[in-house]
Amino acid sequence: MERRKVTFKLYPNARQAERLTCWVRLHCELYNAALQERIEAYRKCGKSISYYDQQNVLPEIKAARPELVELGSHALQQTLRRLDLAFAAFFRRVKAGQTPGFPRFKSSARFSGFCYPDPAGWKLMQCGKRGGTLRLGSGKDAMSIRLRGQHRFGSEAKPNDLTITRKNGEWFASVTLRVQETACARERSDAQHRGIDFGISDWATFDNGKAIANPRWVREELPKLATLQRERARKRKGSLRYKRISWQAARLHERIANLRREFVHQETTKLVQTCAVIATEELAPKNMSRSARGTVEAPGRRVRQKAGLNREILSAAFGMAHQMLSYKAAEAGTRLHLANTRQLKPSQRCAKCWATVPKTLAQRVHVCPHCGHTAPRDQNSASVVLIDAHTPGTGVAARPKPLPTVRSRKSKSMTRETPATTTQGV
Repeated sequence: MERRKVTFKLYPNARQAERLTCWVRLHCELYNAALQERIEAYRKCGKSISYYDQQNVLPEIKAARPELVELGSHALQQTLRRLDLAFAAFFRRVKAGQTPGFPRFKSSARFSGFCYPDPAGWKLMQCGKRGGTLRLGSGKDAMSIRLRGQHRFGSEAKPNDLTITRKNGEWFASVTLRVQETACARERSDAQHRGIDFGISDWATFDNGKAIANPRWVREELPKLATLQRERARKRKGSLRYKRISWQAARLHERIANLRREFVHQETTKLVQTCAVIATEELAPKNMSRSARGTVEAPGRRVRQKAGLNREILSAAFGMAHQMLSYKAAEAGTRLHLANTRQLKPSQRCAKCWATVPKTLAQRVHVCPHCGHTAPRDQNSASVVLIDAHTPGTGVAARPKPLPTVRSRKSKSMTRETPATTTQGV
């Protein structure tokens, strides 16, 4: 059995929305009370309280607070488990020498939602292709909320857990489904072998020269976003107008994120449906978008330009594309090859003779001084990763060495042959 998560948009009426808000407030209150209990117990007695200690007290809490009964025992336990996971992450970071980040108290406005860890206490009823009903609770106090959305796994998919979240005044239900492997499979219409180079000028460039344009939604919406930020700066913080403009800015960011996610979903689906082999390089967007500000002792250079580049890198969503390609390729039976960037150096390597030709970011055309091969830089990189995917063993070691040339003034580390690459098949 495989597990897949599907998100539906909820459309509660005014009374249901108020009730959901009250439930979130109660879950937040339980979370903060459990956190306060752990802090006070350790501060006064040096005792650490575990999740099971707090879970065993839930019946007494529900007897004293009858309004918690309708939330469901399993949902309340999951809220306590959520706090326990926050403490586990805190101690893990302390042990690793990282910034700990002690669990904080949360306001109900910033508490994301609550979760049902199993099928008890709720029921998903799909009606038609794009509509349905979510039933929460049991008996006469149960709520039936309209929802919109669909999934491709059919009626045999069994719900496993439910998470109710609130975002920018709208409600969503994320359901984890248990699905048969046959229901997850994707049909493939072709068996192409493609190398892909993800970039900013073009979102993706293929080894055959074709490219997918970068939509650049963030750049298009920057003027509107800047206008909203200037208007908010003139308002008194915490006022009604300040909150209204903040909500408009949040909705704009949400729209950009939705467009980006939809675009990446569509393009990655097309790739796995037409390709038997997809080759690309490993990317680390977190390292690529690192700030150039530096420190007080060693300030960085061209900080503003690097900030603009970082914004474009994050807007292109390379990490999201790799994540989607991984699971979609497995469902379609497509082999996904991720070349080791540090060892292979696709941007610096010639696809014709395999020599390394150092280039700056401003040089967009690859011209090899060894064999005379000329090609657009991104297309040459895509060809390099595709060759690496087809070479048995390790691509760099198996290819012939470059032709002997006059020693370059570049450092040896920039032109030497690397011994191996990493091959990953999904």
